[in-house]
Amino acid sequence: MQRRISPKTFPGRQPLGMIAAALISFSPAACASDRSQDYRFEVVDQPVAVSAHSEFNVKLTKTSTGQPVENAKITRSRLEMTMPHHAHKGPIPMSTEMGGEVKLLGAPSPGLYRLMGDLSMPGTWKLYLVATVPGEAQPVEGTATFNAGQ
Repeated sequence: MQRRISPKTFPGRQPLGMIAAALISFSPAACASDRSQDYRFEVVDQPVAVSAHSEFNVKLTKTSTGQPVENAKITRSRLEMTMPHHAHKGPIPMSTEMGGEVKLLGAPSPGLYRLMGDLSMPGTWKLYLVATVPGEAQPVEGTATFNAGQ
């Protein structure tokens, strides 16, 4: 005779799933995103000039101290501009993303990083950055929204 285990004796999968979700929230990736909130990227001297080889400065600051972050290494960067289509009149607006890679030119002063990218038209742009910060085990990710003008 086979004995059945009642739900009171053997809990279902749902509590195990909740435990797994709690453990995942303590993963290194979750900690990295928390560290990213400790830092802020900001494009200075706006509006940035519109050009195929536009140069601009990004300031990296530790938010808790307000101090510039020196000797960071920007490992990834990308520009993006979303443009709405005016021809589409439906309930869901259509858009086209423009953008591309960004080149690091150097660090003219502590906490300031000189970049070059293709800002082909005026408008609001978003810069995505990933940087290795001294003293941090995981890379820091962030975005900076800025204006490009004439």
